[in-house]
Amino acid sequence: MNNKTKNKKINKNVAKFIMQILIIAFAGLLGGTAFKTFFESVGIIPTGISGFSLVVHNLFLMGDINIPTSVIYLVINVILFAVALKVFGWKFLILSGVGIGCYTLSMQFGAIPGLADVENADLLLYCIVGGMIMGLTIGLALRFGGSTGGSDVLGALLNKFFPAIKTGYCLLGINTIVIILSVVSTGSLYIGLYALIMTIISSMATNLVLDDSKRVVSFYIICDKDKEVAEAILNKFHRGVTKIDAEGMFSHKEKAMLLSLIPKGQAHEMKKLIKEIDENAFVFSAAVTETLGDGNFMKEASIFKHKVVGAKEFLKTTAKYSIKTKVTKEKILKRKKKYHCYKKSE
Repeated sequence: MNNKTKNKKINKNVAKFIMQILIIAFAGLLGGTAFKTFFESVGIIPTGISGFSLVVHNLFLMGDINIPTSVIYLVINVILFAVALKVFGWKFLILSGVGIGCYTLSMQFGAIPGLADVENADLLLYCIVGGMIMGLTIGLALRFGGSTGGSDVLGALLNKFFPAIKTGYCLLGINTIVIILSVVSTGSLYIGLYALIMTIISSMATNLVLDDSKRVVSFYIICDKDKEVAEAILNKFHRGVTKIDAEGMFSHKEKAMLLSLIPKGQAHEMKKLIKEIDENAFVFSAAVTETLGDGNFMKEASIFKHKVVGAKEFLKTTAKYSIKTKVTKEKILKRKKKYHCYKKSE
């Protein structure tokens, strides 16, 4: 690899990392604004570490000590990050640090005028909208390799130290504790119910973002230029392609049908690629809900990797053959020696 190619690859990685930072920063700012506007300003306590920070803030207020919720949230996350440093690595912590910093700033200064501190606000509406925004921002940050801090980091840490407890159960336990504390600290069961509604909506929104990035589409391509299309898919998308012999029952002509699984985000490029190679190709696609077995349909790997694997298998076979040949020759020599010895004795 020459210097020009290396520099190009480095520049591409740097640009990708900067894009990750910008998106996670946006997610943090939007999430903190949603917390300040739709929850803290109207007295709703959400779940997670942000909700726990608000509970602690309210408890301090009872003792006439006003510590901002954003400061409590930041302190808790700094402690979590100090523990998580050896577990998650620097890259995740840098990206998450950006998300937490932006989230904390927005928690303090991000109230939307006209929506925050509204008298007689519709709490259910605020719960729904706030939960949707916070769920989307959490999913966005996780999708791009970071986090806005809070219970997801704590849940992952607990799972790391106690593998028997799954991350999902850790998050459920944390959220349950926060809901109980919110009911106890406010003396209102309604606050706990609003927190429950917010949690359900937020989880659905987060799953919507994360699941969409993992969706797979199966493409069935019936065409005459099957070799060209298959080669283009392998070279451009680095995805497996399976050829199926097909016959048109009306025309009785034999044709090839190609099957390939592609991430949903690349579906448009796939259609464009097929059209460029074979305009008359008949293509239909379907959403894939589950894949089982030992197939390599979704393993993104260069075609050169398959060549290397093939070469290794060939070398192994050749080596086995050489060893077998050597053993056979040794047996023949032993038999010859025995035969000569027997002949001499006669």
